[in-house]
Order: sequence, then structure tokens, then C-alpha cells
Amino acid sequence: MAVFDGLAGMIAGQQCSYNGMLSDYLKENEVADEALLQAFKTISSTDPDVRIVTDLKGSVKLDNISNRIIHYRDISKLVGNPVVYPYLIYARYGEADQAMLVLPYEEGGYLYARGYYYCMSEAGSLFYEDRNEILEICTPNPDEIVQSWERLKKEKAGLIQRQLDRACFKNYDELKAKAIEAGEALKARAAAELVEAEDKAPLIASYVVRWFLLKKLVYVQYMVNKNIRSSIHDGDIHKQRNQARINADEIPFMSYRSMWTAGTEAENE
Repeated sequence: MAVFDGLAGMIAGQQCSYNGMLSDYLKENEVADEALLQAFKTISSTDPDVRIVTDLKGSVKLDNISNRIIHYRDISKLVGNPVVYPYLIYARYGEADQAMLVLPYEEGGYLYARGYYYCMSEAGSLFYEDRNEILEICTPNPDEIVQSWERLKKEKAGLIQRQLDRACFKNYDELKAKAIEAGEALKARAAAELVEAEDKAPLIASYVVRWFLLKKLVYVQYMVNKNIRSSIHDGDIHKQRNQARINADEIPFMSYRSMWTAGTEAENE
């Protein structure tokens, strides 16, 4: 199934919050992130046929957990489709489809964008066959969003993505270091927010998903690196896979129980 058809088939109110023309979405809804708002307005004004899906719900391939590919069982405790993709804009130009996952900007947000991509494009997922038509971006610069969308019309998503990658991290070691830093930042934020939260369930779910995205990113980026396989593991994919698991394990997180007991007497016993 082409990416346009897959996204167009998502039902608002069931699989997503909104699915329709970008121009209509901007008339009916607020976009809090200023960079996204400006980028969406520009894209819509120059390209009125662009569509948008918001808050698309996605599942997690639990085989990756049960087979101990990624050692993070907390993600399996979440029910339904816990991975929520904030904004996906998409269009069809003749016989060519293109889509772009866009995240509101935050520190380290590009890492989450890449993690989202690896979830939505893994084997067995709805968009596995269309993974080469999807680009991910998270930036405070609206011009970069617009330019990336325009480039998709004539360049391959993979080429653009690799350039965005290099702007965020120079190599795998830097990627892993940034992911570990992001995991630590999530721990600090979670500890502070959960103490004050009256309804912890949605917050806990969002944090579990984010830690999973970081682990997914660190694991997959290591596995797809052929230079690492040849130079470090002598071409042995089993050794590479084992090290990828170890790397994913380095992403720090709060346990499910710790989050539920944050701020309670049980936490201090």
C-alpha cells in the first residue's frame, strides 16, 4: 500500500485525531508550536493539496521485547496503541507519494523523531513497504521544515534524512551519548512531574514510550551501520546484534513501579 493511501485511510476519532486537508486543519485548530504553525501555513499556501494526520495511534511490535531484542518490558504493559505520532503531512504528486513526520520542537526532539520512524517503518508495520517515502524532522526553524518538504518532491527521503542526521550527530557514539543524555533528562522530568500529578497513567505511558523510542533508535542505528559491522565485528551480525542490545540497555529510565509510587509513602519506605 502506498503511503498516501495508508495515511488517507486513517479514520479520525478512531485511529487519529484529524485527517484531512492541511488548509482546513489550520482553519479549525490551533498549532501551539510557532515554527510548525508558520511552516504549515507556508506549505498550505503554496501547495493546497497537502493533507495532514494528527495524533496517529500506533502499536509496538512486542516480538522485539519478548525475544529480548530490546530489554524494556515496561512498554509491553501499555495497552492498545500507545505510540502517538503528532503530525504527519502527506501528498500525492502524479504517481509519487511523500510524507513527513513533524514533531514540535524540543531539546533532543530529533532523536524521538527518528525513534518514531523506526517504529512506524519496522517489518510488519503498516508503513514498512513505504518507509522510503517518509521523512522525519524536528527543528525550531520553519524554513527548514518547508525546504525539506520541497526537497522531497525531487530527492529521496533517505538522502535528506542522512543530511539531517549529520546536523544532529556526527557519528554513532555521539548519537548514543545524546540519547543517554535525553534518557537522563526524562528521568529528572518524570520524577518532578509525577510527584504533582493527580492522574499518573497518561504521563507514565508517555514517558515509557519515549524511553522506548530512545532505545529503539540506539538499537536500530547500530544495526544498520555496515561500517560498524565490518570494522568492529568482523562482519559478524550476531556480535553486532549483541552489542546493539547492550547499547540500548544503556539508556537510563525510571521503572514502571517507581513512576507509580513517585511522591507516595511507598517510594520513601
